[in-house]
Amino acid sequence: MATPEQIQELVSAVQSLNLEVRNLSQEVQNLKVENNVLRQLVSDRETHSDLPSMPLSVGKFDGTPKSLKEFIEACNVYFAFRPVAYSSGLSKVGFAVSNMSGNALAWANPLVTGNDPVLQIGKHFLPS
Repeated sequence: MATPEQIQELVSAVQSLNLEVRNLSQEVQNLKVENNVLRQLVSDRETHSDLPSMPLSVGKFDGTPKSLKEFIEACNVYFAFRPVAYSSGLSKVGFAVSNMSGNALAWANPLVTGNDPVLQIGKHFLPS
């Protein structure tokens, strides 16, 4: 059987743990509030992006094979900085096609206007 001193030590330990739990609970609540504020800031930033619309740094893709990789990389950078505007595969395809000319545009136009299945490729248009 426990002595009165041991019981008092246990009571003190339980009270100490109870205080620590209350402090941690308050800290968790504070972190939740801070998290919600940060989420709202991020959401506002994405929704009201202050990034101006601008042409691709590489210019329009004309279908020249040697410039394809550079065009894809430029599109990926553009999409990365505008995740809300280009959140779907279709929006990415539209942007890419609008930045094509010559043979590339001649190839892409029938795909877009004819609802080609290539447009149903999901969330990601261009590979990394």
